[in-house]
Amino acid sequence: GIHFGFFYLAEYLNLFIVAGVASLLFFGGWMPLHIPGWDAFNNVMDFIPSTLWFIFKAVALSFVIIWFKWTFPRLRIDQLLSLEWKYLLPINLANLVLMVIVVCYGLHF
Repeated sequence: GIHFGFFYLAEYLNLFIVAGVASLLFFGGWMPLHIPGWDAFNNVMDFIPSTLWFIFKAVALSFVIIWFKWTFPRLRIDQLLSLEWKYLLPINLANLVLMVIVVCYGLHF
């Protein structure tokens, strides 16, 4: 029983580490949420310490990952590969082409 418990503890620890790295790379890490034009809101957000921002973002991303894992059933490897090759790869390539067009033509907003 204890080995099984350590296995799940290590799995969720790994999940939180991945969420922390993803929050650092993609969600601004320790930086507070700022909305342009909302000066009062931005001033209130600046009072929250940066460590709490990082922990909140990592926990929120961990929640989303856990929610996704618990919502969908376990898939076989052939189902995962089919999903990857039939749907995710074409969407990924279309996204790549779209971003190249946006950057080349300066369509930033």
